[in-house]
Amino acid sequence: MGPGAAARGSPSALLTRAMERVEGAEGTRISRIAMDILGPVPLGELRTRARVVRPGKRIELVESELEAGGRNVARSSAWRLRTSDTETVEQTVEPRRELPDKDMDSSFFTQWTSGYIDSLQIRGAADGTVWARPRYPLVAGETVTPVVQVMCIADIANGVGAVLDPARWRFLNTDLVTHLHRLPRGEWIGVRANASIGPDGVGTTSGTLFDESGEIGNTLQSLLIEAV
Repeated sequence: MGPGAAARGSPSALLTRAMERVEGAEGTRISRIAMDILGPVPLGELRTRARVVRPGKRIELVESELEAGGRNVARSSAWRLRTSDTETVEQTVEPRRELPDKDMDSSFFTQWTSGYIDSLQIRGAADGTVWARPRYPLVAGETVTPVVQVMCIADIANGVGAVLDPARWRFLNTDLVTHLHRLPRGEWIGVRANASIGPDGVGTTSGTLFDESGEIGNTLQSLLIEAV
């Protein structure tokens, strides 16, 4: 989520969890998740629902909604693709990056007063990559899947890629699109991101996602930019 997010945890992760729990074609996995934020996500009881809207043996489209107080506050869709063995032609653009030994100074994210940011353990590297993992379970008593693990972290790209002073500007992301060419290994997810600001109050943040073995995917967010 962008600055001002209200959830203690990631709404995109909750929506992804719901979509993964919908029964689908055997041997498929999520490759792309597109989440739209429809309103503030409050602390309190949240409900999810999900369904397959485009079934198929090789390609499926799944949708989910997040409800709070009787209204939808976020929605998401995901493509599930059939997997096969392509290990001999595996390749990525970005080099492998090292996970730092020490947590990042918490002042890095103090400009975002958010239960979501507070729920993460964060480390920063000299190359600008920010690594994070959740401090708490997304759902009590459950271990998250690899895709949900990524979505617990991917929302921080807007903050990682910030180029404007948050004391003077608001830059709110209205969505989050995440592509995963590989499932992550381990708990820590790395994010490198950069923002582009247009002349008319609209911008974008693009990011690259890592685990300790290398690049796993990319993110893209639309930004609404306003002077404070």
